[in-house]
Amino acid sequence: MASDMEHFESGMVEQRPDAAVNCFSGSFQQLALLYDQQVEEPAIMEAGDGYLLKAGLDERSCPEIVFGVESVILSGLTALGYEARATAIDPSQWRRQLRDLLKEHSGVVVWVNSSHLGYADVYSSHPGFMHAILVLEMSADLSRLKVFDSLVDDRSRYSCYAWMLDIDFEAAILDRIPSKSLDHMGNFHTLLAADAPAVGSVNVAAVSLLRQAESFRDNACYSNAVHQYRLLCRDSLAGGEDAAKYAARRLFDHVNVLYVIPGLKLLERSLRRADAPEFVHDMCRTLVDDWRVLGLQALKFEATLSSRVATRIDERFERLDAATTLLWRTVLEQVANDGATA
Repeated sequence: MASDMEHFESGMVEQRPDAAVNCFSGSFQQLALLYDQQVEEPAIMEAGDGYLLKAGLDERSCPEIVFGVESVILSGLTALGYEARATAIDPSQWRRQLRDLLKEHSGVVVWVNSSHLGYADVYSSHPGFMHAILVLEMSADLSRLKVFDSLVDDRSRYSCYAWMLDIDFEAAILDRIPSKSLDHMGNFHTLLAADAPAVGSVNVAAVSLLRQAESFRDNACYSNAVHQYRLLCRDSLAGGEDAAKYAARRLFDHVNVLYVIPGLKLLERSLRRADAPEFVHDMCRTLVDDWRVLGLQALKFEATLSSRVATRIDERFERLDAATTLLWRTVLEQVANDGATA
């Protein structure tokens, strides 16, 4: 977008109906476009082995099911030929740092605390979470910034351009979100354009999915992730009232907003890229529907603390565990292997 700093007014200036599936990969996707290069989010997840989830406990000992967002996406970009660089943020000199980076690069990706993003109501009405945005420009006096947000997860998802005051941006980058496993804040990320990829006959998406299917088969931390998450959620939902309600809300967030369903939606696009048969797409879509039901059950449990709802959640988990294993077995036996050897 052309600069319009002289017309600055804090808040959103342009809303777009398209939205990324993941805010970090979506920010880099937009940055690559500024270099006149296109990189698809599924390609990043393929190259970075991003479809494999792990279960554990977060900083509040609440169950989580996640993938290493930053390591997956940065390694995926590297595998695709890009060079991603990280600059540690100096709390006292971040304005100068960002100004200098923007002189050399078309944009800078940074993790922020969402509660300080005032350009969309959804951020102020929900607890703060880690979110990635792309900084495009700073005013000459370093007091105003233009940003691109690739994923505003409101009732309908969208992307947008917005203006921020430096004091709000400072709070967003320095007010860290505590996390035991996913503390990504604290760096400015830049990207160097990739060389033109070599043209080959191998279906790269199929090769990547084969590699991840083999990892799922061979590594218990992936193949047991849904089962482990089930056990952790079962214990948390049976705990004290406040802890149980918090666990139920986090269950919904992990499934619908953060990791599970967004990842499966990208996986279906990767299956398309890998020339998978339609019935495999159907398996993936059915899995999305089943996870969505689980998310709704979690919200119902949060509102009611019903033991019967907790039982249905546990039963749904059992079904999801079996369906996840079947999907990866199908990818291994019928999809990726055929595409990789064609």
